[in-house]
Amino acid sequence: MWTAPVLDCDTESAVPWVATAYVAGAPLQTVVETLHGPLAERTVWALAYGLAQALTKIHGAGLIHRDLKPSNVMVSRQGPKVIDFGIARAVDASTHLTRTGAVLGTPGYMAPEQISGEHPTGAVDVFALGVVLAYAATGSAPFSWDDAGVHTVLYRVMNQPPRIGPEDGPLRGTLRELVVRCMAKEPGARPD
Repeated sequence: MWTAPVLDCDTESAVPWVATAYVAGAPLQTVVETLHGPLAERTVWALAYGLAQALTKIHGAGLIHRDLKPSNVMVSRQGPKVIDFGIARAVDASTHLTRTGAVLGTPGYMAPEQISGEHPTGAVDVFALGVVLAYAATGSAPFSWDDAGVHTVLYRVMNQPPRIGPEDGPLRGTLRELVVRCMAKEPGARPD
């Protein structure tokens, strides 16, 4: 219910592919940047619920998305839908890159262990969930709020706390606590 349904696939072909159903709606990025602005706390909680359900199903199927970000979350009448499994991997799959130095993911949404090349677990998606929720609530990505280069953004993810605004700002209370836990530098400190 919380992802674009897979219609067909061939993961064994020379060029693996997956076909998913069309999701009518707008990407979360468009909703926040163009149509609405930062979302109200109640709406961010609904987004958190839907995305947590999606990740539960994705991880339950033995997959890790590895690129959860606002442009990969469609806002539809049925709720949020996670799309674009282009770099998803089976939990037990090899983590080798296709070419030296390749980055698999979007820098401001990648977990520290994803950046450092450790074997990814579902915790990388939980980290990205926190970043997405912070973005939805504030209109600003906590590690890539400016036009900083990739290396600067990666450094921030690895070494700096997320920039999510004041405690009495749009991201506050229990929602803030959840988002901060999701973005913990250590995978084991994140919610499961």
